[in-house]
Amino acid sequence: MILSRIVNKHSLNVMLSTTSHVYRSLLYPVPNIIKNHRKYSIMEDCNMKPASQKTYQIVVAATRDTGIGKNGKLAWTLPSDLKFFKQITRSTSDPNKRNAVIMGRKTWDSIPLCYRPLASRLNVVLTRSVTCNVATSENVITCGSFPSALKLLASYPYSLEIDKVFVIGGGQVLREAMNGPGCEAIHMTEVDVSVDCDTFIPRVDSSVFRPWCSSLLVTENDISYRFVSYVRGCDSLDSNKLKVEDFGFLPKMIFDKRDEFMYDAFSLKG
Repeated sequence: MILSRIVNKHSLNVMLSTTSHVYRSLLYPVPNIIKNHRKYSIMEDCNMKPASQKTYQIVVAATRDTGIGKNGKLAWTLPSDLKFFKQITRSTSDPNKRNAVIMGRKTWDSIPLCYRPLASRLNVVLTRSVTCNVATSENVITCGSFPSALKLLASYPYSLEIDKVFVIGGGQVLREAMNGPGCEAIHMTEVDVSVDCDTFIPRVDSSVFRPWCSSLLVTENDISYRFVSYVRGCDSLDSNKLKVEDFGFLPKMIFDKRDEFMYDAFSLKG
């Protein structure tokens, strides 16, 4: 199941026409902060980074009941969310690198052919099928499991060319990845509706992840939602002494936008 990010051409045109000032105007202003951040993960300080595996972040849209869809589709169309997904999964801190997106086979199959593979990203498709031929496409590789995909991306030559790794769906993959030890951050579009879903994800574990930033509620197509980024905390460190630059592993667009957001990294304890 692909999330609300892959749509028909008409919806894509609507998405591209959505200007950034709409998003910016709905955010709380707070004082500017340091933007020259270090490029390391807090997980390294916590000794939580899985050996020989690439760390990852999650991008997902879910209802207040943690539903992400039914019958392989979502019950909403949110052009701004499509734009957010594209920006966060394509932007890199190094112009010479690209990001990787990990998805299940059903998610891959749900992407319209005209958008498949997702451009400017290495598409990693999880499948155990020996007859799977999705890797015949350029910029696509297949792996038999989620751990094997993280291990592959941490090895040469991918270790040199991949900047960040994002897990994008579907339900089974997200249930394995959410709150996992290799997960650095969760970027969630929290859709403020209750609809009939048959696919769900776990709730964000507030004992592990802390809100980094959040937009105000946005209403689009009569649906209210907000963008929230959660980062992994570390019980072994004094959270009050952690600095903003400690979270330089976040996508640049998220890190740089924090001065527009309301939440302080450690002002909410779950």
